Order: sequence, then C-alpha cells, then structure tokens
Amino acid sequence: MSSSDSIEQGPAVQSDLGRRTKAEPSQATRVVHLLLGISLGTLTAVASPAWAGQGVAPRQDSVTFTKDIAPILQRSCQSCHRPPPGGGAPMSFLTYEEVRPWARAIKERTMRREMPPWFIEKNVGVQEFKEDPSLNDKEIALIARWVDAGSPRGNPADLPAPKTFPTGIEWTIGEPDLIVSSPVAKIPAAGADWHGYWEPTKVPLSEDRYIKSVEVHEVRVSRANTGAARTSGLGGYSVIHHAGITAGSEAGDEPGPVSAMGTEGFGMTHEAGQNATVYPDGLGVKLPAGASLAWRVHTHSFGEEASIRLDVGFKFHPKGYQPKYSLRTSAIGGILSNNDLDIPANNDNIRFDTVAFLRTPAKLVSFEPHLHAGGRRMCVNATLPTGIVQTLTCAGYNHNWVKTYNYADHAAPLLPAGTVIHVIAWYDNSTKNRNVIEPRNWHGVGSRSIDEMFFFLGRWVGLTEDQYKEELAARANRAAGRTTQQQQQ
Repeated sequence: MSSSDSIEQGPAVQSDLGRRTKAEPSQATRVVHLLLGISLGTLTAVASPAWAGQGVAPRQDSVTFTKDIAPILQRSCQSCHRPPPGGGAPMSFLTYEEVRPWARAIKERTMRREMPPWFIEKNVGVQEFKEDPSLNDKEIALIARWVDAGSPRGNPADLPAPKTFPTGIEWTIGEPDLIVSSPVAKIPAAGADWHGYWEPTKVPLSEDRYIKSVEVHEVRVSRANTGAARTSGLGGYSVIHHAGITAGSEAGDEPGPVSAMGTEGFGMTHEAGQNATVYPDGLGVKLPAGASLAWRVHTHSFGEEASIRLDVGFKFHPKGYQPKYSLRTSAIGGILSNNDLDIPANNDNIRFDTVAFLRTPAKLVSFEPHLHAGGRRMCVNATLPTGIVQTLTCAGYNHNWVKTYNYADHAAPLLPAGTVIHVIAWYDNSTKNRNVIEPRNWHGVGSRSIDEMFFFLGRWVGLTEDQYKEELAARANRAAGRTTQQQQQ
C-alpha cells in the first residue's frame, strides 16, 4: 500500500455528479497539506500467477478462483455472503460452486463499485480508513479477467483455508464485552412509517467504562414465512430506518430524547446497513454504570410482518483507561444540515449546500453522510484561515447501506480554529435511482422514508491550541520519518 500525507487541493464547488477535478498543488500547498497530515492514499494489490484450472497446464497470466478470487471474497464479501444465520446477503459465496453462477454479476457490481458497499471516492481526499473492505483497481480488474476467461476453478491446492465465522451474526469488532438488547417490536407487513420511543434498557454495568468500539445489529426474532425477508436487516430488507441510541451521563440518569454527541456520554445514530463505529485512540466516550439506553426509533414496513430487536455490542478500553480527549467540547459552530430542500421531479442532478465553522481546532474522526432515498453523493470541503480549500472526503450514497467511515488515526483531518466547513450533497430523483419509489413526484424535507434529508453526522473532536500543536508536530515527525525511510529504500 502506498500513500501520501498531502491532500489534493480541490474546488469548493463541483457542478455535477460525474465531474472530478484534479488540480496540481503548488510546492507551498504540499507543505501545508503535509503538516496538516491529511492523507490521500492509493490502494494497490498485485496478482500472482495462478493454476489455470482442472487438468490444464496454466498460462503464466491466468487467473483462477482458488488462487486469486477466493482470497478477495474472504476478505471483502463472505462476512455477508454466507448462509444464515448472520449472513444477510441473498446468496452465499463460500465455495466455487456457489460463486460460479454469480460470476458475471460479481464482475458488473464490482466494476460499478456497488459491492462491497463502500462508497468513498478513490480519486480525491483522504484514503485511509479503519476496516476498509473496498477493492482496489487491480483487484477489480482481476475479477473481470477471471470472468472473461470463463471463471476457471484452478488448482484445489491453491485454495486458502476456509474463513471461520461465529454462530449467528458476525461481530466485526470481535466478541463484544457487553451486549445490550432493545425491547422486541412487531412491525406490520404494511403500514405507515412509525416514529417513537421504545422502553429504555438498563445497562448492566457496576462501574463506568470507556468505549473502544460499538456495533449495532438488527435481529429478526421472528417473521412471517413468506420467504421475502432475510435473517438480518441489510440490503433493503431492514425495517429499521434509523435508531437514535443514547446513554445517560450519570448512574441512574434516564437519558433524554436527544443525541449525546457533543458530550462525554455515549450517543449514536444507527441506520440500515451500517458498519461498526471505531473510536480513535485517546478519545473518551463513556458508558456510565447504572445508566439506560434510550431508543428513538423510525421503522417502516417492507411487505412482511416481522418481530425485531436491536443488539448493541460494546468493546471497552481496559479498566483504568484515562482518555486524552473527550467529546464534551463542541468544536463546530453550526449544524451541518440543510432543511431547505426543493427537489423537482425527474431530475438526476440536484445540489444543496451548508456551511459552518470550527470554534476550536479539531479532528474529524469519522465521515458519515445521512441523506434519504434520493441521495447520491456528499463531499466535505475545508477552507483554512489561509484561504486554501481542501476536499477532505467525497462518497457516494446508497440508502440501503448507510456507512460510517472511520478515518485511520494518523489520517483523520486535523484542522485549525476558524476553518470553514462546506458540505455539498447531490440528489437523483429520476428513474435512474432505483431507491426512489416515484420520481414523478416533487420531494422535500421530511422524516418519512419517501421524504428527503441532508445531514452530515461526522464526529468532531475539539482540541485545545496546545493539543492541536502537539498533534501537528506528531504528524510532521511521522511524515519526516516516512520520507527518510523512502529515501533509504
């Protein structure tokens, strides 16, 4: 893997969904970007020659399932594409016999970067994230070559050992230290969207613990036997549109209806198809002893009656952990949302914007767009006090897979006080967007699934000036060390 510690300077405005602007930064800009430590990486992978197939002498450039394709599927696909319980995807990709009928569909979906569901754009902004399952260009080309060659099996001796999965749903954060379950709710086969609160769940902790990572699963407790549903909520089969999950800040305190973001206590929004949240090293997010989890929930029917619950898995830092940073300082001045959405019918390229500023120096530790069915793309730009404009991250959006992108700790955008944050979102209300039910209708802001929203839910960590300078120096030292290492090579 190769990466750069500079971010490519991009325009504050991009006029359409398909356009990408790549400007060559000046030497001075490279230096500023280097010190800010915002990384723009390029992903690479090298395919080795593989056995050509069943009893046929291999060509040196042949690509086979056993040698080349199976390792890719194990890393990026099988956690979902496996038999129930826990798989969630409609087909299994554990064996050659299971994969072969879907070979051409795999080629098409990976070439469009629809699968695996990871929508960070590869040509702009930070490219280093935690738990990134995405395929690089060479891996996508390798799959295409395999399919075009007839999808040969290859030498069975080249097949890697099968990946093992836990019984039930896989926890990507590892086996949780604590699992807190919501009440069970029955969702009708047909009905209006439901918004409301479930009964709080007591947290069985005798002492405060700081959270290292958290993962939420929608669990299908029971369902009508029509065959339409899946055993988990991914890929359009979720009945949970979103759930605001909040813990009280003190023992015995009943949490309120608002998110705890901006405080030291735990609070998050879980959405359909979401991955785990991994907090950066040194950050203190507390789950208090004796508190309760409150559940603010939006559900929608999908054609089959089901009883569901949410399981929240927590991984904790060791007892006695002392965080360096907390979320108590509100770094961002303003709400990164836009409630003035006017989305005409049959239009595939509608843009809206919002801006705010940083009251204090800050790190952006995660990138998380929240749009609705019409949402297609979001970008976040930062205008530094010097006037330099940087594109931090751009990502596509699919409302079946609302992802949280956790920056690698050393690559999280580090920005000074006074930076202007500019969020841009694009919508596609046309027949090209399969998530839109009726593109002949105008759409505006609303809480129903068929309405639209514009929120940037990325998590900011406010810093003091001394902490900012310390982080800046650490990034500069890391960059200098990497430069020295590259020169020695």
